[in-house]
Amino acid sequence: MIVRVITVVQEFIDKLDDATQSKILKCIRLLREFGSNINPLCSKKVGRNLYELRALGKINVRVFYCFDKNSAVVIHGFIKKSNKIPKVELMLAKQRQKQLAL
Repeated sequence: MIVRVITVVQEFIDKLDDATQSKILKCIRLLREFGSNINPLCSKKVGRNLYELRALGKINVRVFYCFDKNSAVVIHGFIKKSNKIPKVELMLAKQRQKQLAL
């Protein structure tokens, strides 16, 4: 499966430390390899056609993605500091999803 990462998310990933970058890029590779059949330990549905990839470690990072035909588009990333997804992060992901018509 083709996985596209929008520029703002790529910039977010590039600013992370090497270990965290490695973990999130591994999750993106798994998404590329398995698509919608990705392991539920790595991915979770959080809305209509909106999913999160979870990179656990010293820093817990989440990236939101959605499907567009035969590809996935990574549309938002953030450092998770609490058990729940902050509403502002979810709203931003939904806003980008709408802007990209996904």
